[in-house]
Amino acid sequence: MAIQIRRAIESDIPEISRLIAGLASYEEALDSRARFDWDLIRDAPKWLRLVLNREHHALWVADHGDARLVGHLWIRLKRQKDGALPATVGYISQAFLDENFRGRGLMKPMLDEAFEWFRNLNIEVVTLSVLHRNWLGSAAWHRLGFSDWREERRMDLKPRQK
Repeated sequence: MAIQIRRAIESDIPEISRLIAGLASYEEALDSRARFDWDLIRDAPKWLRLVLNREHHALWVADHGDARLVGHLWIRLKRQKDGALPATVGYISQAFLDENFRGRGLMKPMLDEAFEWFRNLNIEVVTLSVLHRNWLGSAAWHRLGFSDWREERRMDLKPRQK
């Protein structure tokens, strides 16, 4: 069966929730510093309704049929409040494909749709963040046209001595 790329609809919420949990599990397995609030992840069916109905968010899915999604791309507008220009950029919040469907070119058509959505809103810059140890994801984003621009650093503070 051919996989259909389309905008997400409310009946997709259970499957999108599964994909969001899959991404969280994947990132936690890659790096012990990546941690997620699993109560919030389990609550995704509740808050995803809001996301799907917000004008500054958009979500595409890769639909395998038989009520099964194999991937998603969640984007949004990001306002830069620190004086950086442009004042609003496009931001890729999440992207995930089930393992058996990676490397098949499914993210490209979702990105093409996302880029059109951004262009319609006069957005000229799109950014994303990728986990440092996610070498597969990082390489995929480079192949899809993204280039290195800024590196984020992290330091875990030790609790105060009592």
